[in-house]
Amino acid sequence: MMSMFRTIHIAGVCLAVVLYILNPWLLLGLAAVALVIGICDRVQNVHALRRNYPFIGWGRYIFESIGDELRQYWFLPDDKVRPFDRERFKDLVRTGKGLSNEIGFGTEREYNAPGEIHILPSMFPVPPKANVNKLPSIVIGKKRRKPYICPSPINISGMSFGALSEEAVRALSSGALMSDIHMLTGEGGLTPYHLEGARHPLPVTSRIAWLLARGLSTVAPRYWKSPPKLKGNKIGGGRIIVQIGPAKFGFRQEDGSLDWNAIAALAENDQIVGIEIKLAQGAKPGLGGMLLAKKITREIADIRKIPMGVDCLSPNAWDEFSDVPSLMAFIARLQELTGKPVGFKMVGGKPDFIKEVAAYMKAHDCGPDFITLDGGEGGTGAAPLGHVDTVGLPIMHAIPMVDNALREAGVRDEVVLIASGKIATAADIAVHIALGADMVNMARGFLIGGLGCIQSGQCHKNTCPTGIATQDKKLRRGLDPTVKFVRVANLANGRKKELLTLIKSCGKRSPWELTRHDVSIVVEPGKEITLAERFPYPAGDDGRRNPTVKF
Repeated sequence: MMSMFRTIHIAGVCLAVVLYILNPWLLLGLAAVALVIGICDRVQNVHALRRNYPFIGWGRYIFESIGDELRQYWFLPDDKVRPFDRERFKDLVRTGKGLSNEIGFGTEREYNAPGEIHILPSMFPVPPKANVNKLPSIVIGKKRRKPYICPSPINISGMSFGALSEEAVRALSSGALMSDIHMLTGEGGLTPYHLEGARHPLPVTSRIAWLLARGLSTVAPRYWKSPPKLKGNKIGGGRIIVQIGPAKFGFRQEDGSLDWNAIAALAENDQIVGIEIKLAQGAKPGLGGMLLAKKITREIADIRKIPMGVDCLSPNAWDEFSDVPSLMAFIARLQELTGKPVGFKMVGGKPDFIKEVAAYMKAHDCGPDFITLDGGEGGTGAAPLGHVDTVGLPIMHAIPMVDNALREAGVRDEVVLIASGKIATAADIAVHIALGADMVNMARGFLIGGLGCIQSGQCHKNTCPTGIATQDKKLRRGLDPTVKFVRVANLANGRKKELLTLIKSCGKRSPWELTRHDVSIVVEPGKEITLAERFPYPAGDDGRRNPTVKF
């Protein structure tokens, strides 16, 4: 340590000589600044390093503050960057931009390393003459008055307005419209931005005229009225599944109870295709959400019906139900009121809960129309490290548990199982469907490939450098929804096309023909087993499913 600081001192002396030659006054000014900082460091008693090494000790904090960037861009190998390694990151970005994502010279992964997963191709793939050129639609809520015919097994996961910026929500919604998929609102409530989507900018002349009118209204308010907010031409928003959490944001009354009239209004909007009850999410199962006060604008406060100036802490449990029977009764009331599919979002844990749900569905011939299963790997939500790292089952372990429980009760084909959690590539999608999911939701994948996320990890700080997860207008300005919604659509369409190619290579005509027999995993060097061996189906079950589909 001492030799390092001796080297720094020598370098500092050399730099001082150079500065003196260039401009003595510059050297004098820097020396004065260094002296003041050094004295302050010596007398303070909070930071031991700066107290022992005045001025020079600041170097440690400077390098620490940019450590993430140095590791991400320079020092970490391509396959060690997290949460998505560089290859997956580039694949998402290139697909979103509509560029070729093909690679040459083979895979860079350790193909035979333990944990590696391989999709098993058929020697008789589906030929072009079979005319299988489109993924079939799956029906969600086949017993409802207004079932949802979902045309895509790949959709946008729930991310709330407030956590995301207005521009991000608009881009995702219009991207969903353009690619014929749907998006979830997240628990932050339904907003006009979900419904409207992006807007094309107005001509320059219109903007100049608006600015002149705004200026005149400021200078002479007695004679000029302030012009209305400038709006472009609406592109339109995609289909929406409204997520409601324990805080009931957007659907809460003054006393915190659920506003059933607001729920009933959803039945009249054909753009709303379903309701998801949030029991838990992958980043923080068992915890409520949190939106920092600095991210709460007046608009967000009005939508959520929360106060300004304080952190928004949502509860971790519902007041309306506390066990499986009361949850099922709550779901049934929503289904009857809206006539639309209703499901819940959960994180895998002990199997008791899902087994009780399955048994209830069998005994009463009713229950959720879909179940969204989130992985404990976390997602866009922020949570304490201990929670993110340890609480909740990985999605690949949770899917077989839930799928088997539904099969054992004989209700597997009565519910659509949706998986979410660090899903990025078409292979990820195929593997999760083979494990037992019917569909997948992607969140971070669309942020990266669609909106330009750089994995800076500042989602919860209101300092997102790409304008996605911030309410800072200066940062939001960098995200143009009229550009990004096209990339969202490109990513969705690209993934659908790649998934279709994958299932055809396995000799299948629809994603739901995939089973755990079609995927293998390396369990130790030189030994590989199928996922059906790793996660066995119930006795006498071959893994087939019969969802209600439309070609």
